[in-house]
Amino acid sequence: MGDDSPVISSAYPVLVRPAFEKVNQNFKEPNSSVKECLSKVESAYPGWTYDFVMQLVKAAELPVTSLNESILRLESSVVSEAYRVNRSEDTFTDLNRKSANLKKILSRIPEEISDRRVFLETIKEIASAIKKLLDCVHEVSEYIPSQSGKQVQ
Repeated sequence: MGDDSPVISSAYPVLVRPAFEKVNQNFKEPNSSVKECLSKVESAYPGWTYDFVMQLVKAAELPVTSLNESILRLESSVVSEAYRVNRSEDTFTDLNRKSANLKKILSRIPEEISDRRVFLETIKEIASAIKKLLDCVHEVSEYIPSQSGKQVQ
């Protein structure tokens, strides 16, 4: 199924899951069985959703010039609880906030890449946001009780 690029791994969480969530908001009975099925297929065969979406785009003859660009643009608007830490400590809420900020900055790349000066400023912002996020990850790692490889719940 495709290759291991970030676009392929983002097809399900950025394109398909938000679509199902919007559909489910319009109906009283959520159609979770299809959503769960696609999630299981993507887990078992990483990249399947990407291949599926590309076949849909091709069959519908949609003018998608770059799926990379489309996913990058959409990434800032997708708020997924699956990728957030559900702890109330300030360090964890800070981690969620900083990761969302980095996503928002990264999503501006398609808009700003053509203006060299603005793009260079964006690169500086990205570097700063990554540093802040890594500092926060270090703070979060202090909550892990031992070096035995336990994960934060």
